[in-house]
Amino acid sequence: MLPSERAQTSTERHDVANRVYSPEDWETDVTPRDIFDLPIPDQVEFITLWFRALFEDPQNEMPYADKEDPGDSAYRYPWGGPFDARDEIGDHFGGLASEEAIEAAIEEVERDGIIEWAPGPNHPERRALEAEAMEDDAWDTPPPTLQEIQQRLDAGVVPSFGDPFERQQRDALRRELAELRTLLTHPTPQHGGMGHNRPPESLTLDVEVKVEVIQAIDRMDSELAREEPDLGVIARAVGTLKKIVVAGAALTAGGFMAAAGTDLYAKVADGTVWARINSVADSTLEWLNTVTLPF
Repeated sequence: MLPSERAQTSTERHDVANRVYSPEDWETDVTPRDIFDLPIPDQVEFITLWFRALFEDPQNEMPYADKEDPGDSAYRYPWGGPFDARDEIGDHFGGLASEEAIEAAIEEVERDGIIEWAPGPNHPERRALEAEAMEDDAWDTPPPTLQEIQQRLDAGVVPSFGDPFERQQRDALRRELAELRTLLTHPTPQHGGMGHNRPPESLTLDVEVKVEVIQAIDRMDSELAREEPDLGVIARAVGTLKKIVVAGAALTAGGFMAAAGTDLYAKVADGTVWARINSVADSTLEWLNTVTLPF
């Protein structure tokens, strides 16, 4: 049986979970049941294409697991997973494709040594979770901006310190600052190479940038250790971090960040180093918002 060449809607063409597409022509597809009648090399090709359309190496996008509590995997899987190639291909094509083709397809997708897989952008489970997250985000209150905080300070707002919520928030912020400082001062080992399926242990920044970030977080932590921190000092330090993040995002990975081995691995436990710095800045803004609310 030849692959179907009928006209399809956009939704059908992207339904890669239930249809398998030709690498030469994305208008040409077969259903899993069609595959049985194809020659074995074609079965392998279509099964492999189906798998790669739905799954990807977790190092592409998945955040790394917490080093203190890594669990069974080096990665965290917010969109579902990890997935096993043998399980996924066997469940989807068992009884529909030949055993020989299934085994050959599994061998092909695991050729680079990847043994656990993340859902790719087309995976239906990931798409559903992303859509749900977007709906939830629509109701979230955006974090305060540094300009809003500065306007309150300029207006002479009297900060409020010492209540249980503020102390809890401050303690969490200081832990986050300490984690970022440890990350930036940790030596960078060499990367494990293609197919290793393990995250790099650390990274290095441009020396001047790293020093500037460390100085900013040290100023913040020094103030946060006081009973009544100087909010102006903390606000200026947040401004420094935000400027560094913006500058880093505007430059190429190779020009501004040098990870051991390759720029692709300049990531840390929960995203890029820029995401971690930005997270610290946002957490600080949340704390500043708490202590400067005008009511």
